[in-house]
Amino acid sequence: MITPEFIHTVCAALGGGNARRQGVDLELRQAFPGIPFTLCSDNDIPSRLTPLAKGDDFALYGINLSDHCASLTPNLEASGGIAIALIDDED
Repeated sequence: MITPEFIHTVCAALGGGNARRQGVDLELRQAFPGIPFTLCSDNDIPSRLTPLAKGDDFALYGINLSDHCASLTPNLEASGGIAIALIDDED
Protein backbone atom coordinates (compact mmCIF):
# COMPACT_ATOMS: atom_id res chain seq x y z
CA MET A 1 0.00 0.00 0.00
CA ILE A 2 1.23 3.46 -0.88
CA THR A 3 1.24 5.73 2.19
CA PRO A 4 2.71 9.17 2.92
CA GLU A 5 5.46 7.41 4.88
CA PHE A 6 6.24 5.18 1.90
CA ILE A 7 6.47 8.23 -0.39
CA HIS A 8 8.85 9.86 2.11
CA THR A 9 11.02 6.71 2.13
CA VAL A 10 11.14 6.61 -1.68
CA CYS A 11 12.01 10.32 -1.85
CA ALA A 12 14.86 9.77 0.61
CA ALA A 13 16.15 6.84 -1.48
CA LEU A 14 16.05 8.96 -4.66
CA GLY A 15 17.60 12.08 -3.13
CA GLY A 16 21.13 13.27 -3.72
CA GLY A 17 21.02 12.44 -7.42
CA ASN A 18 20.14 8.78 -6.87
CA ALA A 19 17.05 9.13 -9.08
CA ARG A 20 19.36 9.22 -12.11
CA ARG A 21 21.45 6.23 -11.02
CA GLN A 22 21.19 3.38 -13.50
CA GLY A 23 19.04 0.55 -12.15
CA VAL A 24 17.46 2.54 -9.31
CA ASP A 25 13.99 1.40 -10.39
CA LEU A 26 15.12 -2.25 -10.19
CA GLU A 27 16.61 -1.63 -6.74
CA LEU A 28 13.32 -0.14 -5.55
CA ARG A 29 11.35 -3.08 -6.96
CA GLN A 30 13.63 -5.45 -5.05
CA ALA A 31 13.41 -3.40 -1.85
CA PHE A 32 9.61 -3.15 -2.08
CA PRO A 33 8.28 -6.37 -3.66
CA GLY A 34 4.84 -6.05 -5.18
CA ILE A 35 5.12 -2.28 -5.79
CA PRO A 36 5.68 -1.44 -9.47
CA PHE A 37 8.20 1.35 -10.16
CA THR A 38 8.87 2.87 -13.55
CA LEU A 39 11.18 5.62 -14.78
CA CYS A 40 10.19 8.25 -17.31
CA SER A 41 10.83 11.86 -18.22
CA ASP A 42 8.73 14.51 -16.53
CA ASN A 43 8.13 15.85 -20.05
CA ASP A 44 6.05 12.71 -20.70
CA ILE A 45 3.65 13.49 -17.83
CA PRO A 46 0.55 15.60 -18.54
CA SER A 47 1.10 19.08 -17.08
CA ARG A 48 -2.33 19.02 -15.43
CA LEU A 49 -1.30 16.09 -13.19
CA THR A 50 -0.07 16.96 -9.70
CA PRO A 51 2.83 14.86 -8.39
CA LEU A 52 2.55 12.98 -5.11
CA ALA A 53 5.97 14.40 -4.17
CA LYS A 54 8.95 16.21 -5.70
CA GLY A 55 12.69 16.08 -5.20
CA ASP A 56 15.48 18.18 -6.68
CA ASP A 57 15.56 16.28 -9.97
CA PHE A 58 12.49 14.04 -9.87
CA ALA A 59 8.76 13.95 -9.25
CA LEU A 60 6.73 10.98 -8.06
CA TYR A 61 3.36 10.16 -9.60
CA GLY A 62 0.94 7.47 -8.55
CA ILE A 63 0.07 4.60 -10.84
CA ASN A 64 -3.52 3.39 -10.56
CA LEU A 65 -3.63 -0.37 -11.17
CA SER A 66 -7.32 -0.95 -10.40
CA ASP A 67 -8.45 -1.24 -14.03
CA HIS A 68 -7.09 -3.58 -16.68
CA CYS A 69 -4.95 -0.68 -17.95
CA ALA A 70 -2.61 1.24 -15.63
CA SER A 71 -3.00 5.02 -15.49
CA LEU A 72 -1.35 7.90 -13.67
CA THR A 73 -3.20 9.37 -10.71
CA PRO A 74 -2.66 12.25 -8.26
CA ASN A 75 -4.69 10.26 -5.72
CA LEU A 76 -2.47 8.57 -3.12
CA GLU A 77 -5.22 6.16 -2.06
CA ALA A 78 -5.70 4.94 -5.64
CA SER A 79 -1.97 4.41 -6.20
CA GLY A 80 -0.60 0.89 -6.42
CA GLY A 81 2.71 1.84 -8.04
CA ILE A 82 5.06 4.77 -8.53
CA ALA A 83 6.25 6.56 -11.68
CA ILE A 84 9.59 8.30 -11.12
CA ALA A 85 9.64 11.23 -13.53
CA LEU A 86 13.11 12.66 -14.07
CA ILE A 87 13.14 16.45 -14.38
CA ASP A 88 15.49 17.91 -16.97
CA ASP A 89 17.53 20.99 -16.09
CA GLU A 90 15.92 22.73 -19.07
CA ASP A 91 12.37 22.43 -17.63
